[in-house]
Amino acid sequence: MSTVRMSDYLRRDICRAFEESHKRSKPEMELDVARGDAIYNEYIGPKVEQVQTALADTFGDMFDTNQMFSKKNTLQCIVPLNVTRHSGGHTETDLDEEYALQVPLSTERLVPMGIDQGSYSNYTREIRWSFDRYENKDLNYLCECVEYNYKIRALREQSKNKVDELLYKFTTLNQALKAWPALSKLVEPEKLAKVHEKQQRKRKQEQQKEIADQVVLDNDLNKTILSASLIGDE
Repeated sequence: MSTVRMSDYLRRDICRAFEESHKRSKPEMELDVARGDAIYNEYIGPKVEQVQTALADTFGDMFDTNQMFSKKNTLQCIVPLNVTRHSGGHTETDLDEEYALQVPLSTERLVPMGIDQGSYSNYTREIRWSFDRYENKDLNYLCECVEYNYKIRALREQSKNKVDELLYKFTTLNQALKAWPALSKLVEPEKLAKVHEKQQRKRKQEQQKEIADQVVLDNDLNKTILSASLIGDE
């Protein structure tokens, strides 16, 4: 069986496997929909009811005022957020003053419709809500979750690059496994089988040599061959 080369294809597969392993060992935080519901109930829900009533009383006999509302299962909140990214071999954290945070809701909720006047024909767009993240514990918690997830992704990318750099130092999978045994957890079984088969064959060859050496030593076979060779030379 031939040696398993550390090809670009194999290195890419190992890096992907490492990335999945990293996701399992360091999972990202999920955004709790209950927090989103609390934000909606505090800032938006009660006002929607008030506006609905006011619009119906004022314009109800002219058009269907329900057209001014739509149902959404997320709120786009504009918040200051520390965004961490991996670039150029290192991580950087920058403050995005107007980060568009998608706050999930447990179900569709009624919100006002936004109108974009910059198009040739008006069309609805999602409203961008502006809340002070530090005055609301639920919103601030969601922001911290997203900030944490950015850090985890940046760390994952940085670590994956380190793995790739390390693999470049080896020309064969066999060499890499000897230097880094835990790497076996990231390699496809068929590739490992090839390596193990080669190792087993090598061990068998070593065992055969040990047997032969012992037989030769015990019976002075080398001495016999050498003596015969010298007589033949005469």
